[in-house]
Amino acid sequence: MEQGPAGAIGFREVDSGGNPVRSEATAAGDEDYGRGRSLAVNPFIAALWILTITLISGGAWVFLNANSMVGPSAGGMPASFLVFTFAPYAIFAGLAALVCLLFWHALQWQRRRR
Repeated sequence: MEQGPAGAIGFREVDSGGNPVRSEATAAGDEDYGRGRSLAVNPFIAALWILTITLISGGAWVFLNANSMVGPSAGGMPASFLVFTFAPYAIFAGLAALVCLLFWHALQWQRRRR
């Protein structure tokens, strides 16, 4: 009855000082057993980056194309008025999200450095 390597189950051998002993199986790279080789990108953070870029660039685009959006309205509230009303808030929300994302990345970087 032969047993497989201890690294496949997740146990690690330790020496008398409590330090992990490196065997041939762990030296070959079995330390991340069960973990995929995919990118470790948080999809929510990626979506927040896309939203941030969209808010900032969309608000800036509205201000840069202000002359082409002005025209007569057919009654009621013109859509260009609504776009101009929400453009500064979109830019502000995008910049606030950008600052938050930079703080989040700084915290993640600091955790990895410890």
